[in-house]
Amino acid sequence: MKKLITLNILLFLTVAAATAQFDVSMSQYMYNRYAINKAFAGSRDALTLFGSYKKGWVGMEGSPSGQYFSANTPLKNDKIALGLSFFNQQYAVSQNTGFALSYTYRIRTNDHTWLGFALSGGGNFVSAKWNDVFTIDGNDDAFATNETSFKPIIGFGISMYSDKFFAGLSIPSFFVQSEYADSLDFDMGKINYIATAGYAFDAGEKWIIQPSFMARYDGLMSDLIVDINATVIWNKLLWLGVSYRTTSDIVGIVGYQITPQLRFAYSYNYTMTEISSYNSGTHEISIQYDFNFKIKTPNPRFF
Repeated sequence: MKKLITLNILLFLTVAAATAQFDVSMSQYMYNRYAINKAFAGSRDALTLFGSYKKGWVGMEGSPSGQYFSANTPLKNDKIALGLSFFNQQYAVSQNTGFALSYTYRIRTNDHTWLGFALSGGGNFVSAKWNDVFTIDGNDDAFATNETSFKPIIGFGISMYSDKFFAGLSIPSFFVQSEYADSLDFDMGKINYIATAGYAFDAGEKWIIQPSFMARYDGLMSDLIVDINATVIWNKLLWLGVSYRTTSDIVGIVGYQITPQLRFAYSYNYTMTEISSYNSGTHEISIQYDFNFKIKTPNPRFF
């Protein structure tokens, strides 16, 4: 049975999701910086697996949801790190599924600090089931067919990090393409740029305070979105964080280190815009596992 979705809500969801193509796990980016910048591959000195599920605007029909998975690891030559990621998003009648592979070259600037450069490549498949839409005026030929497209991804990232701080700048993809257009453009003025940084301050024997920020500039939309975050860590076991996003969103995050290798996190996103009257917020859960050893072979075994 076709879903009944008003045209205004459909367009709102499509625009919101189109401007957040790489935003599957943005609320918890500080726990998995590889998701927004492939130059952080290998930063945990272990084979790291990360998975998350996000459900946006709960209670609203056609609201966005997404899944994200990544794996990254240093090799025997620890100057090199490899990674891969998969993502899948649904919003209204649209679906966006993709993947990316990455290669990171790392330079040790001193005993505690790395400088990383990354290249990534992949693609994503976008589809829209327009014939699932009922318009107010009845049948409309513009919504009579479905659309699909493939968009290649070639990205770049640079990072610097240690046990105390991290900073990075990334370009998720050099290609500019509207959601269902067939042509590709290379325009440095229209691509996305993501900058992030954070620092961990010791606040006592068992306490750490980690402020951080992320800024994303969408050149195609001429839009800048900034996240300002603060996380309190107790005994390296319990994470409590809060974020403010300039889109009038507030995010609360809690994480728990179940074992030295396994961490679980949950976040709740509340928007202070008019759309908050039609939903009960956005929920995200994630799990991360570190195989607690450095890779001993140039061809690491993935379990």
